[in-house]
Amino acid sequence: MTILYRDPVATFGKDYVFPLSWLRLFLHWHGSLPQRLLLEVVLWTGAASVVIATKAYVGAWPAPIIHVCAALVSILSSILTFMLGFYTSTVYSRWWTTRTGAHGGAQLEAYNIAMQLTQCIYDDEDPVAASRLKQLLMRWCCIPFGMLLRAVYTDKPHVYSTLDSMARIGLATPVEADKLDHEIDRSTYTQPIMWMGHLLTRLREDGHRFGVTEWMHYLFIQEMCSMRGDLGWMFTFWMVPVPLIYKQLVNAAVRVYVIAIVLLAGDLGLLLSLGDEAKAQGNLRWVDLLFVVVIFFVYVGWLHVAEELANPYRISPDGLDYDDYVSSLRVDVATMVDDHRVRLPTVESIANEPLPGDSDWNAPTLWRDHTHEWLPGLHQWTRQPPGKLPRPRQLVREFYDTFREHRLEELEQLGDHARAALHRVVHPLAEPPPAEVEPVDDTRLREAQRPRRRRRRPWQRIPYLGM
Repeated sequence: MTILYRDPVATFGKDYVFPLSWLRLFLHWHGSLPQRLLLEVVLWTGAASVVIATKAYVGAWPAPIIHVCAALVSILSSILTFMLGFYTSTVYSRWWTTRTGAHGGAQLEAYNIAMQLTQCIYDDEDPVAASRLKQLLMRWCCIPFGMLLRAVYTDKPHVYSTLDSMARIGLATPVEADKLDHEIDRSTYTQPIMWMGHLLTRLREDGHRFGVTEWMHYLFIQEMCSMRGDLGWMFTFWMVPVPLIYKQLVNAAVRVYVIAIVLLAGDLGLLLSLGDEAKAQGNLRWVDLLFVVVIFFVYVGWLHVAEELANPYRISPDGLDYDDYVSSLRVDVATMVDDHRVRLPTVESIANEPLPGDSDWNAPTLWRDHTHEWLPGLHQWTRQPPGKLPRPRQLVREFYDTFREHRLEELEQLGDHARAALHRVVHPLAEPPPAEVEPVDDTRLREAQRPRRRRRRPWQRIPYLGM
């Protein structure tokens, strides 16, 4: 299962960040950087300790060796910054394209196909056959994802490692698995998509069966072609890795830099702007071990991050769980096209939808407290007890009662005008109705008679829900 990290920033109160809350990010050990570098950093720290002890208790090293190491460290410090930056940017772009363009794009297109099938494939005379058709098409839609995992993941066994395992879990029938495994040599993942398109074409030619018209056939084909293209991108990054010489150059530069730092341990004062006497004496201090450890974690850790991103299809503790990814996709799309679970609405259900002002219409208003506090947790002590404040549901009920009264008044006025117009049409020779008395605008009078609501102070306002 993929590791899900907690938010490294913890809040205290409403507007304050808990001090040192970022340390919780380093409490995760499984799959972390210290776990990956622990053995290597212990070895290099031990080597640096031997170098310092040799210089301190055996004898000083020759000056040319010390100066060469210092020159290498000075030169490589600036070069490695740009080299690792470009290298990380290159591998991150591959990783991000695989995650979003391939995984995300292909998955979203599969969901789009399921949504279109639910909306457009139907048969009132034989709904069971329409439901079976949708399940068949979505099962074929999920087979390419399983075959992709079968091709790109070879380091560790998984659920979709063979077509026989796909047949055992019901993703492919034994006949389909045998055909894909023995009768087709290349581009096997595209075959189920071609089966989908061919079947939809047959339904279109057979008198638009199940609602497959020319336009719907075109939409389905477009989505299937887009899904095939995104899955093809995943194969592209698998077959075209980062150039070997590029990776060799970056790894060699980082390792040479670390070796030079270790050999210079005890004389790291040469890298600083010290006087001639300090440079001649060197810096035989054991505190240089701390510098070696920090440099190792920064540069070698940076290199490890790039190496982890260079292979988007790695199986690691904090990687994407592809078994769960494809299984969840299979369950989701099968549920989306299941007419018994979705319970699609009918045309008659329109009459059951309430309108604003009806007794069963409800759209409550939610309040949020956007005030700021100058002391953490102050609102918990200065807030008024909930019993002294009007409940939000009571205010909502009062709002709808007022709205209903105004709505009834408007309907009554419209009814009076309609009756007057009907009277003039039905009885054209009758005596004209008495002159209408212009209604008196008593809005100001009603506003004056309405009890005014006391203005509440900021700490007496309604708190947002959940507090």
